[in-house]
Amino acid sequence: MGKYVDESIVIVKPLAYYKMLVHILRFGSKTRDHRQFKEVIGMLVGHLEGEDKIKDVIIEDVVPISHGGSIEVKFTEEQLGAFGEIDLQIFKEHGSKNWFTVGWYHSHPGLNIFFSSTDVYNQLFWQDRNPSGVGLVFDHTYLEREGDLGFRAFRLDDPSKGLNSDYHEVKSKVELPSDDSFYSNVIDLINNIQLNLPPLYELNETTDLFSDVFIPDKKDLEIQKPELHLQELISSLKTGLNSFLDLSMIPLITSLNEWSQNITSKTYYNNTQIRNDLIELKDNLSISLKEVQKSFNFNLQDNLKKLDDYISDTFDVFEEEQDNIKQIYEEFKSKVNQETETLFNEKIKFSVEQINFLFENCRKLIADMDTVNINCIESLKKSNEITENLSKIVMPSEKRIFSKLEEDKNKIIDNFKKKSANLENNITNMNKETKKILSNLKAAILVLEGSKEPIFSKIEKLESEKKNLHSNIKELKSEKQELLSQIKDLKKGG
Repeated sequence: MGKYVDESIVIVKPLAYYKMLVHILRFGSKTRDHRQFKEVIGMLVGHLEGEDKIKDVIIEDVVPISHGGSIEVKFTEEQLGAFGEIDLQIFKEHGSKNWFTVGWYHSHPGLNIFFSSTDVYNQLFWQDRNPSGVGLVFDHTYLEREGDLGFRAFRLDDPSKGLNSDYHEVKSKVELPSDDSFYSNVIDLINNIQLNLPPLYELNETTDLFSDVFIPDKKDLEIQKPELHLQELISSLKTGLNSFLDLSMIPLITSLNEWSQNITSKTYYNNTQIRNDLIELKDNLSISLKEVQKSFNFNLQDNLKKLDDYISDTFDVFEEEQDNIKQIYEEFKSKVNQETETLFNEKIKFSVEQINFLFENCRKLIADMDTVNINCIESLKKSNEITENLSKIVMPSEKRIFSKLEEDKNKIIDNFKKKSANLENNITNMNKETKKILSNLKAAILVLEGSKEPIFSKIEKLESEKKNLHSNIKELKSEKQELLSQIKDLKKGG
């Protein structure tokens, strides 16, 4: 390990640490035979903090990937492809929190904590993408040490050197739980162990139905050769049976030993063949079931993706239709307002023109009446003057002249009355025309009021259709959630 100085720190959240422990102890712990220890590999999910080139790493969650029998395991193309899919999924779910895959973890069960050459190769993948990328190495045996968390965090000194790069340990710590959910997870872990259920599923995990099938070792199949204790038998029958033993028992015992040896050899051979057949049967069934489960997972993911695309397309269509309806509604509203304003302006303009025309006629009639009145007054003044002059000049003719004046006066008064009557008739006609115009104006307003109600009815209908579309969208979302829930249940059941 190099002497590279790294001031950053790796902070592991309680949930992430719990999941890593569950994954590691599932395939390496004191309860398992050390010959059955298996390495595990997974991804670290979190975010970075700090302004330096090498930042602090905050691990919020983990994704278990796989397990195997050797620590010398390089990332496969399938795993690298899965990393990209996981990054995309994390961005969809936690992009607003800037979460992404910040590194990886794996275990060296019972083999100490270090970076092998293969681990350096794998770490290059993470630090090429992110200079702050980190790798955690676990060994469950370290947990037996007081205060040891069972892992160390490492980072390469200089990734540009490739496989020749040294590595250094990065300071790390695990945060204490802030609520009771951590302890609830521990209780769930104990329940799963008691029910013999996997405490944490790996990515695309397939179940090995024959992992618990016991197949005996070859040494267990060896049968001890049964032998008769000849000397003890001879000594017990020594008296009186020496000749019988020499003549009959020795050949019999020899035959029995040969017969038992043949049986032992054949039994061992048959047991070995049965064991080999069982191993071959187990391997073939396991391979076939893994292929079936992989095919099922692939088809399931493909169908899920198609379903998600279909729902997204349906939502896009609904949103597009909603936008179209909104646009139609706005256009209709604008057109109605424009037509209403135009019609109202035309009616008002027409009415104002008629009223102006009538008022102008009335003004002219009044002006004419004023002229007639002035003429009448002037005529009366002249008549009075003429009367006075005539009275002075022709007194004898006073009665005749007075009579003539009275006659002229009556004619003038009659003419004035006729003019006044005509003026009164014109004013009456003007009032009638004004009432007619006001009646037409009220009728126009009533027409506008009548067209207003259908317009509002149409608007309410459009609003109702909009609410129905929102309701359909909510139902589709609910159906999507139910389908996702069913799919999760299927995956858990698989």
